[in-house]
Amino acid sequence: MVKIAWLSSRVLGSDLCSTTQINLANGLVLKGHEVTIYSPGKADGNSFYHEEIPRSQIKGLQAFSIRRSLKSKIKEIESADIILIDWPLASLIKIITGKTILIDRGPPAYRGVFARMQWPYWRKAWNIAKYGTTVSEAHKKFVMGNTNTNASEITVIQAGVDCELFRPREKSTKLNLVYHGSLDKNRSIMSLPSLLTEAKITGLDIQLHIHGQGDCLDKLTSLNIDGLEVTSRLEQKDLANRLGSYDVGILPMPEHRVWNLASPLKLSEYLASGLIVTGVDHSGHRMNNTDGFVKLFEEDDLITSTVNWLKELETSKLRELQAHARKKAEEDIDWAMSVDVLENMISSIIED
Repeated sequence: MVKIAWLSSRVLGSDLCSTTQINLANGLVLKGHEVTIYSPGKADGNSFYHEEIPRSQIKGLQAFSIRRSLKSKIKEIESADIILIDWPLASLIKIITGKTILIDRGPPAYRGVFARMQWPYWRKAWNIAKYGTTVSEAHKKFVMGNTNTNASEITVIQAGVDCELFRPREKSTKLNLVYHGSLDKNRSIMSLPSLLTEAKITGLDIQLHIHGQGDCLDKLTSLNIDGLEVTSRLEQKDLANRLGSYDVGILPMPEHRVWNLASPLKLSEYLASGLIVTGVDHSGHRMNNTDGFVKLFEEDDLITSTVNWLKELETSKLRELQAHARKKAEEDIDWAMSVDVLENMISSIIED
């Protein structure tokens, strides 16, 4: 058994991105290890220990406030055999005597003053890391090309999917398309309702479901378009139940560093739910061995090309492709595989 501490800046229970920490930590416990996550938020119903850390409400001071709180717990934290540290908290590496792994689930996101303030901290994090993780090969290459890292090992740990929770369910006779996630204008979300308009012109009968939270939610809910359902963010169990009854998942995010380097969690959830997938063609949406059931198009052609693709699909072919999508999730992207990669990395570092 290895005793593992994870210092995280994610708000467990409310931050969508905390899914990674929760699943990896639970997976490590299932394999016989002891895991304690130190982070803001709540983590009820999990098998790991959680030490709640206070966080400032002032944007720009949040990571600083977490680091300050964790400094008072360093002796307790150092009782672990190895310490995982999210990159916004990486300055703590300098005062920790034990072995550490830098966890980078993505560099500073979006644009604006706060992102510009974070870039120097991200680079410094990699400059002091001996070991680290990224979410994709593209992300790893970006780290190596944009920092002065001397890390002796950088391991790719992609976001997996819970294939027990996300699974195919009974489908309806009507074709159901879905997007779930942040309803952010930077994600080209407002272009999605035009799928219904173009489909109607070609005689294709579809329904479009959009689930999430963000600055486009009010605009989307105000639209009066037949076949459009818009909800705010759903609890994970409810989301999984709904996804399993749909047919096609959508990845509208345009080519941008934030999504080009990302691990395709949304794609993984779609595939596990037995959905075929359409999206914008860039590295963040690509996955090996998905020919036939994942179709990626140029951003300007996404709506028209998606409608044309679906119009040509007979129901029997659709169900066949959906079965291939589910098989891909089971064989290649279940969370258990990501847990194995992390466990192997931890074991090799401890033995080093």
